[in-house]
Amino acid sequence: MTMILALLLSIPNNMAWAQPAPAPAAAPAPESGYVVKVDSLTVYLDLAAQMGASAGQPFTVFTEGEELKHPVTGASLGRLENKVADGTLKEVLAMYSIGTLSAAAEVKPGMRARLGGKPAPPQPVVAPAPAPGQAAQGRQPHWKSPSVDFQATGMAIADFKGDKTLQVVLSETNKISLFAYPFTDRKPLTTFVHPATNVRVLNLESGDLDGDGKFELFVALYNETFTRFETLILSFDGAQFKKEAEMPGLVRAIQDENGKKILAVQQLSDDQTFPFNAIYPVVLKDGKYSAGSPSIRYKRVDFLFDFNVADIDGKAAMYLTSTNLLRLQFENGHYWKTADQYGQTPIRVRWPAVSSGRLLEFHPPMPVIYDSKKKASVFLAHNISMLGSLSEPFGLFQRGEIVRKSWNGLGLEDDWKADIAGYCPSMIVVDAPGRGQELAVAVVGTSGKTSIWSYDP
Repeated sequence: MTMILALLLSIPNNMAWAQPAPAPAAAPAPESGYVVKVDSLTVYLDLAAQMGASAGQPFTVFTEGEELKHPVTGASLGRLENKVADGTLKEVLAMYSIGTLSAAAEVKPGMRARLGGKPAPPQPVVAPAPAPGQAAQGRQPHWKSPSVDFQATGMAIADFKGDKTLQVVLSETNKISLFAYPFTDRKPLTTFVHPATNVRVLNLESGDLDGDGKFELFVALYNETFTRFETLILSFDGAQFKKEAEMPGLVRAIQDENGKKILAVQQLSDDQTFPFNAIYPVVLKDGKYSAGSPSIRYKRVDFLFDFNVADIDGKAAMYLTSTNLLRLQFENGHYWKTADQYGQTPIRVRWPAVSSGRLLEFHPPMPVIYDSKKKASVFLAHNISMLGSLSEPFGLFQRGEIVRKSWNGLGLEDDWKADIAGYCPSMIVVDAPGRGQELAVAVVGTSGKTSIWSYDP
């Protein structure tokens, strides 16, 4: 003992005693909550943004079983968990979240739900331009909405509520439906049915001409009873759409050479000699929507739904010919034309309303975007008919492609293509909060249902 004590006393005072490594801090338990509401595969949970929930995060629904106790200490070890279903959060709000189940299951309100691990941050996908002689890269949607039970004729995406969120409006023959954007619930937030009979909705646009941050909805339609085109302007009052005004003619959005959106209007007259009037910007003056000035004129362009404008080696009008070829008309008189057809559509009206009148096609939009170097790219819909040229005059389409093209100095070449399981009546480039720019495409399948597919542009 004396020798051990002497040995301990001989250790220098500045020598540190070895300490055991601290145990790693326990990982925080995943947040858990409750199922609030169930609608088919869509579930509403009380797991909110303030609890760390985020879109794309997995979750598990379970029920609690028998309590487990330690056999020696008697301490509670928790309860057995019986897993009911798995799913993924699609939208996270301040007080709750909306998720989609991975498979049908007997999920009921009051069941427990636990968040899984955080989703990996999305990596930007850049589609390289194809090498000469190679096919363009295919592109897959990064999300798809549930399908709704009608064939959409138009689509508009904007902040109709005025709360800095986005909503999407889809139209059918005489009815429009408002959904969240993106939406996981097939049930619309509200619907509006046109009170007149024999009307056909042809197009939807959004605009905030009064600058109050709350967008109005412009519903372009054809009234078959009075054989005239007109546009209905609606606003959302927080619960439903209400009529603000109406104006003669058709309203549609185009872009200028800088990419700025312009709402334009064109009146058509039942005159076989001069059926097409000039195209004008829509203005709001003294509380009234009307045609402004000057008129919007481009060589060879006579119908509002045939064209858009881009900066391609200078200002150029892009329009679809009578055979659905895309033609670029430059200000110096030169032009360039595609070999393929684009913009085919089943949304058609013969005008004037006689057998010898022109068949007007209400083509899907041709949105244009610009990169940091002001290089323009245009998105085009190529809808493919069921029986080739035999069924195309009847507007019967079963599949299609979305194509992005860019100018290479000599012509437009494909950047990427995306196959769609149906035809496209409308597409819009939107700035989605938290996700950046994306291309939203309305897809109508052969079953008569519509879904929205979103792509990285």
